[in-house]
Amino acid sequence: MGAKRVASSAAGTAALVYVVLSGRLSSDGAEKVPRRQPGRKDVEGESEERWPETAPVSWREAAAVAARTVGFAYGETLGKWPLGDIAFGISHYMRLQGNLQHEYTGSNCVPLEGPGVRQELMALLRCLRLCMFFSKKPFEVFLEFGGYDQSDILTRNCKAKLMKPKFTVVRDESTRCFLLFIRGAISVKDRLTAATATEVPFHHAVSQEGRGTSVVVGHAHCGMVAAARWIADQAIPCISRAVELFPDYRIKIIGHSMGAAIAAILTCILRENKKLSSSSCIAFGPAACMTWDLAESSKDFVTTVVNKNDLVPSFGKVSASGLRAEVMASSWAPDLREHIQQKRILSFVNHSVNFMRSYVPFVHNPSSKVADIESYIAKSESEDMRYIVKKHSALSCWPYVAAGKQTLEAPDTEEEEGTAGEETEQLMEALQSAPDAAQAPSHRQLYPPGRIIHMVELPESEEQGGQNAGVALYETPRGVYGKIRLSGSMIRDHYMPRYVETMEMLIDRLAEDDDAPLSDTNDDVPLD
Repeated sequence: MGAKRVASSAAGTAALVYVVLSGRLSSDGAEKVPRRQPGRKDVEGESEERWPETAPVSWREAAAVAARTVGFAYGETLGKWPLGDIAFGISHYMRLQGNLQHEYTGSNCVPLEGPGVRQELMALLRCLRLCMFFSKKPFEVFLEFGGYDQSDILTRNCKAKLMKPKFTVVRDESTRCFLLFIRGAISVKDRLTAATATEVPFHHAVSQEGRGTSVVVGHAHCGMVAAARWIADQAIPCISRAVELFPDYRIKIIGHSMGAAIAAILTCILRENKKLSSSSCIAFGPAACMTWDLAESSKDFVTTVVNKNDLVPSFGKVSASGLRAEVMASSWAPDLREHIQQKRILSFVNHSVNFMRSYVPFVHNPSSKVADIESYIAKSESEDMRYIVKKHSALSCWPYVAAGKQTLEAPDTEEEEGTAGEETEQLMEALQSAPDAAQAPSHRQLYPPGRIIHMVELPESEEQGGQNAGVALYETPRGVYGKIRLSGSMIRDHYMPRYVETMEMLIDRLAEDDDAPLSDTNDDVPLD
């Protein structure tokens, strides 16, 4: 059996490599043919091949989609981000930004307090733990933790494939709900689903009391739309039968990360079925997956929970393009020069000269030699940096320093200063007029779905002596998540154990507040 699995894996890898290489080799002679742009049409009126809106049905189709996804992901990352920006620019810009948690506590953010909020957080924490056990533990351990048996399992998909994530539906007697859990991006095939990040048309019908039904039109994440439609095809028959047997049960869809975004899209699909109109969604750290109108229309049945500096709800093509423009304009090259100086190049040269003096008798004036070498190194380093400036557009601003820093090397003449300023202006104009700019019509800003509640880390105070002040819960507006905010913990804060830790801190703090004398409890905002 092991040999067969190795052979099948090798065959699948070879097929994928063949598809990728055949696409690259076939494009060698296509230099004279203009490359098609998304959303545009060529001379003959044929538009670019559309991305699939459903899961692949064969391994050939899956290999083709995977190869296209790899090319798309490369073009959106290393194809656009120079290595210098990745190596130095992001860390430099992160230091310039500082801690931006206060932006989630502004005047347009609503603090959530009170006993009702604590009860809702406890229910959310149980859902999160169930989701974590389903995603990370064997299925039998998940059943034991949730108190389920085999009769409570409605359906399950135990093996993830491209655009076919792992999910299960169970009957939960304690909450009188049918719980549908969707696993996030853990396997390679899950990550390929998440990387298929182009936008495809998506719409759903929303019922309004006294107004009938309205159709909301927009765009959503390609891979997640395909995954949601595939799960709907698999789960709707069994859930419909279960609803007929238990009409008082509600449907709740739960997920984390990619699974949360798929859960939100799936909820929109299920609610169009009258039998399944009670469907709601709890999304923990969902990916930005739908345009503004779609996200706003799901506020009544999707609850999004974000933890501190979690990057995923803000990450998308448009926000990444905006971050790239800010990084390139942040004058990170002086930091690169300082980094080069910190390598102690001159110290190495001094040691080399001392070594030569001890063995070569005619090196009679080492101090002057060292001075000459230092000036030569500085001159050659300056020439190398100017050469890099010409090759790398992001270094065109390198003589200038961001706010609060001293200029490392001033221009020699006013003419050079004017030329450098013109180059900076040309750089900004090029960034604004680039086809991949955030304002380009071919790129649509995606947002996290539904009503968003954010667990915000409170700033430290002097009385606490450097200790963490804790966390607070805010309902935040959607527009806050149209921009990427860098932080050293933006990856760690996305993991489910960090979500659990923060929610436990919030529940404990709210319990302490409930024990305190109540003064203005009537002003508390309930967490529906």
